[in-house]
Amino acid sequence: MEHLKKLPGLPELDPWRALGELCKRRFYRFFLEMWETIEAAELVPNWHIEYICDELQDVYERWARGEAQDDVLINVPPGSTKSTIVTQLFPAWLWVKSAAIRAISSSYAGDLATAHAVKTRDCLKSEKFQAMYGKDFIKFKEDTDGKTHYKNTAKGERFVTSTGGRVTGMHGDFILIDDPINPEQATGEAELKKATRFVSRTLATRKTDKKRSVTIMVMQRLHEADPAGEWRKKKKLRYICLPGELSKDVHPAELKDRYIDGLLDVRRLPREALDKLKVDLGSYGYAGQIQQRPAPEDGGIWKQWFIPIPDNAFPERDQLEDYGTDWDTAYTEDQKNDASAFCTSGCIRLKEGKKIFIDKLGHAKKEFPDLIRLMKAMPAPHYIEAKASGKSAKQTLVSNGIPAIEVQVVGGDKIARTKMATPPVEAGLVYIRQSLVEALYNDAEQGILVFPNGLHDDVNDAVVQAIQRHTQAQKEWM
Repeated sequence: MEHLKKLPGLPELDPWRALGELCKRRFYRFFLEMWETIEAAELVPNWHIEYICDELQDVYERWARGEAQDDVLINVPPGSTKSTIVTQLFPAWLWVKSAAIRAISSSYAGDLATAHAVKTRDCLKSEKFQAMYGKDFIKFKEDTDGKTHYKNTAKGERFVTSTGGRVTGMHGDFILIDDPINPEQATGEAELKKATRFVSRTLATRKTDKKRSVTIMVMQRLHEADPAGEWRKKKKLRYICLPGELSKDVHPAELKDRYIDGLLDVRRLPREALDKLKVDLGSYGYAGQIQQRPAPEDGGIWKQWFIPIPDNAFPERDQLEDYGTDWDTAYTEDQKNDASAFCTSGCIRLKEGKKIFIDKLGHAKKEFPDLIRLMKAMPAPHYIEAKASGKSAKQTLVSNGIPAIEVQVVGGDKIARTKMATPPVEAGLVYIRQSLVEALYNDAEQGILVFPNGLHDDVNDAVVQAIQRHTQAQKEWM
């Protein structure tokens, strides 16, 4: 602390209190100084740490001025000090600024959320903190000083919960969500719904002041329907996205200039470490946890293998064999449920095998009468998966004199069936109208490149069924 020594002509300085004042003025300085109170390893600095600290300080300052502000979403790779910044030291600094602040913090597991809160408390009770601010600066209430719930005598409070846990009766000025879903469970529909419901419904109602209080969520992207994906669809956000490798997903975009050799952090996540993670995590795990994308940028199970044909050069219907429309049916207009999807296709037989041509493609959420009207407008025969909604649709079409065939699903689960359908596409035997390509790959709800981590997989299923119909023995489709 040589820079804090007494200067000529000025009164004696208490170097610890002076350091405390500097830390109070800037969260990043507080972070640097207090790291050692909760971490044994030496801090490895990087520009993104300072950036996130400054963003969080701005969030606090807007709160202190009573301004309305957007919730904050931060997507960064694991091992980027995100939890130490957001969930451990930021709440401690908040009490330096205003000891009456109430915070709620949550993670996907109770023991993890508790560990974060304990480190905050360790910082506040550390000898260094007390040297900087005095032993009585933060006084914990003796009757509420546990690991999962503690208060101070200024009415400040920290309450800990976990995804799906209890929050009844608690309200926070700052709600801190750190990894609301376990990466190992991120593709499970039940876990996704549980996490998004807890973040978007339960915690969203726990704000002390609906205008002024703010929720800060930090996590990796794992699925289109994960809590971050739901927020991005529905909320106006302060959004920070820092992939491990430079990509178009960096946000704000000007932060791309801070990447060195295309890397977010050349010391924590050097190229060698990233190459190893690609092997350890697999393509989907690497895309989500490191690159902050639910699926690899160039596709996962599917790549951009379909061969586009200009619409004016696409084969006419009478040039194609086995022409018809494959369906994955559902009848509801509820936006939370699945759509009915269709894929109209035919093939041309050659000595070396079949070439498949996708002529029409789409999806819609329809009640049953409207679904039947849509089906009647599409080319027959109709090939419909044998499930409850499919059976009803097939019977209705047949009773109206429209050819419809019930298809028995073969090949295991959706992922297994999709993998079975990819070889002819990868081999260059599947063609598609040029005008359909963008919707096939990148439709916001149904694009197949993010399968199985997309919002919906109805189009994927219809396309898979069509390819299997053309490539498998005909008897399996009767």
